[in-house]
Amino acid sequence: MWSLEHVQWACIRVVANTSLYVRHSPWLSPTTQPDSVKTYQCRANLYPCRIFKPRGHSGQDTLPLVIRAHGGGFVVNNPTVDDPIARHLADNARCIVVSIDYAKAPQSKFPAAYEDVIAQSLAVIDDTDLPLDRSKVVLCGSSAGGNLVLAAAQDPRLLSKVMGVAAIYPAVDMVTDGDAKMATRPDASIPDFIGNSYSSIERLYLDAAQKPSLTDVRLSPTYFATRDSLPPNVLLIGCEHDMFCHEGEAMADKLAALTNGAKEHTEAGWRGPGVQWHKVFGQPHAFEAFPAKTPEKEKARIDALDAMFSVISEWLIDVFSHSNITDPAMDVPSEGPIANSRAQVEVNLKQESRLRRYCAIDSWRKSSSIHQD
Repeated sequence: MWSLEHVQWACIRVVANTSLYVRHSPWLSPTTQPDSVKTYQCRANLYPCRIFKPRGHSGQDTLPLVIRAHGGGFVVNNPTVDDPIARHLADNARCIVVSIDYAKAPQSKFPAAYEDVIAQSLAVIDDTDLPLDRSKVVLCGSSAGGNLVLAAAQDPRLLSKVMGVAAIYPAVDMVTDGDAKMATRPDASIPDFIGNSYSSIERLYLDAAQKPSLTDVRLSPTYFATRDSLPPNVLLIGCEHDMFCHEGEAMADKLAALTNGAKEHTEAGWRGPGVQWHKVFGQPHAFEAFPAKTPEKEKARIDALDAMFSVISEWLIDVFSHSNITDPAMDVPSEGPIANSRAQVEVNLKQESRLRRYCAIDSWRKSSSIHQD
């Protein structure tokens, strides 16, 4: 039986999902549309999966697969929210991207979303209608979706089928309380919109009567048993002013320590054997979803988003090419699909960056004009 809180969240989701469908409709977002949508019978009650293929794909060659799980605090959003990143990864990493849905709290408590991600991932991998190279499968998720893919990747049903997992500002440790997480941020004066609601989100997601252990890797992926508990390639991304940044880097450090390999420092993080850590400086959690209030800050946000997309695309290209992404001396082909993908990443990023800047500045000017009136 539904409580008042259940009704409230159901109404919030209706508003949020309607807004997403409008903002990501073919009329308002024509360049980020999926090639098709599909409902898998294993989860026919959820929003359809959105399938993206690289532009110009002939349909004859098999392609790597990226399965995307969106964020939303386990309580809101649907796969349309991931259209921009899904389209970008499909075009730049030359892969098929399938954005999946999962049941939301408080109507569906843990582990419903976890099981949904596994069931739909298996259905997508086994889909004979898709031209897939099933030896090249990566799970990718943001925020709550990052938590879910890191957890699902450790499940025996999926682990042997997945070569990598990429998690963008994921929550990976539910043992540590919200206040302690907030205390790890470098500047307490910068707002974190999750901070005040973290305990509520946790309460909505977990079943108090069930009392699950918070160290269960289905809830807290950072408590994995061994390095072999996760796929051989892991990319973790955190935002400097995000309350989840510290625990994300701690998980990356734990993975690196288990391989006894040296870290190669990068401009915004490091690489180790089988793991890469990238920090987005100057940005909060889910920064790509919230335009900044001034043109200068908006430009910084767009630059950070471009850089993050580039990191993910480059990591996918390397993983799919079976290269050792931790070896700086690796041989990179000067010709062929891998080299072409790298070149296309740079071209597409420049085009997308110019378009984002134009749209962001135009939107900011219109907003300023309205306030002045």
